[in-house]
Amino acid sequence: MLEKISTAAREGKSEVVLSASEKLRKVEMLINRCEQLEVEIADLQRDGGLKMNTEKIVETGMKPLSTTSPRTSFKTVRENGREIREAFLKRLLLVGISLQLVKGETIFRTKSGEKVGIAVATERQPDRWFLGLPEGGFDHAVLLCQRESGDVIEIRLPKGFFAKYGSALSVSKGQVKFNISRNGNVYAVKVPGTDGVNPTNFSSDYSFLK
Repeated sequence: MLEKISTAAREGKSEVVLSASEKLRKVEMLINRCEQLEVEIADLQRDGGLKMNTEKIVETGMKPLSTTSPRTSFKTVRENGREIREAFLKRLLLVGISLQLVKGETIFRTKSGEKVGIAVATERQPDRWFLGLPEGGFDHAVLLCQRESGDVIEIRLPKGFFAKYGSALSVSKGQVKFNISRNGNVYAVKVPGTDGVNPTNFSSDYSFLK
C-alpha cells in the first residue's frame, strides 16, 4: 500500500494517493482493534474464563493466538496510551500547568497537592469508550478518548463531578469504571440513574489542574 502511494505521488495521481491513504488508515485501525481484542482474550484465558475452540479455528481458517502475541499486543496498546497521555501533558505545559507522576502511569499530582487520574481509551465500539482508574486514587480525572480518526477528545472531570456522581459510578476489581458515549458533537458520561452527564457542565478549561 505504501509503495502504491509513493508511485502515485511521483506520477501526480492525487486521487489515487488519497484513496490509498484512506485504505491504509483503515488497515491501521483494524490492526489496532485486533491487538486490543487479543489482549482482552488473553486476559480471559489467564482468568480461566475462556477456552479457545481449536477445532472451530481450524474449520474457519483462523489462526490461534501465539504465546507471544498477547504480550506484544499489550505493549503496543500500552505504548499508544502512553503517547496520547504524554501529548496531553505537553499541551498542559503550554498553558503553564505541570503535573507530577506519583503512581503507575495514570496518577499525577497537581501543584496544589491534589491527585488527578489520566486514563486513555480507543474507540472499540462506534461512539463508545470504556476507561478505568484506581478507586480512591484521585481527586480529579481526565479521560482521553481517541476516535477512529486519531483525534483525541478530552473529558475533564473535576472533583465536583465526583462529589455529585462518584458514588453512582461502577467499581470493579479496584477500578472506577467510566463509560463515555458520543451523540453528534455531544459527549456524555454514562452514570446510572441519569440520561448521561455532560462533562462540560463541570469544567470548560484546565484551571482545576493547577
